[in-house]
Amino acid sequence: MNSSYQIKVQDLCLGYCKVPLVNKLNLKIHQGGFWAVVGPNGQGKSSFIKSLMGLVVPLSGNISYQGLKRNEIGYVPQSSSQSSILSMTVLEFVSLPALGLPFSQNRKDNIEQALRKTHIWQKRHRVYANLSGGERQSLHIARALVRNPKLIILDEPDTGLDFIAVENLTKLLHMLNTEQGITIILITHNIITARETTKKTLLISQGFVKTGTTAEVLTNENITRAFSLKPHVCDNHSKEEQEG
Repeated sequence: MNSSYQIKVQDLCLGYCKVPLVNKLNLKIHQGGFWAVVGPNGQGKSSFIKSLMGLVVPLSGNISYQGLKRNEIGYVPQSSSQSSILSMTVLEFVSLPALGLPFSQNRKDNIEQALRKTHIWQKRHRVYANLSGGERQSLHIARALVRNPKLIILDEPDTGLDFIAVENLTKLLHMLNTEQGITIILITHNIITARETTKKTLLISQGFVKTGTTAEVLTNENITRAFSLKPHVCDNHSKEEQEG
């Protein structure tokens, strides 16, 4: 693995109304890393990834980038509401204007390559509403790929998918990570997906924060503790730095 980091998080504190959810978080994300972000709802997972994209201002701490620009981060949001695009074709959706990406021949080529990588080029004239859940997720990943990202962040992309669709999704992410060298950060509630797919994990739950290899973090003991804690103000003050 490349020894240079893409993102370095130092003493990061995240929360709302000056009440921390995540406190004193330290970690490095290296090029080619594959991270899971796991924890109960409302405990700072989405705030963490939004802080990496510059969309949330931390209460304190610092996030620095090395060899990575903000426009080189692809983002796949939760697919909870897509009513405004249901009538679009696959090609129309992936061709929607993107911030910092003027339409050009290069972008047109990138669109075709992205659709081919995600195995939906043959379905480019199909209407979004007629796609399966797995096909829709592949399409959203294709849209993220159009910008030739060095890092892709996915927010619970396996929600609502059946077993086969989840398996196909994990195969696609594994290919992008191993063959394309794209760093992946995956928010998921699926412990099995995290264990079988990712290399490193950030576990967040009401002040209980663990980072390290997925095998080290997602132990039965840690999972039980994380998902059974009662609400309290964040008390994690460890400055131990994890790398991945």
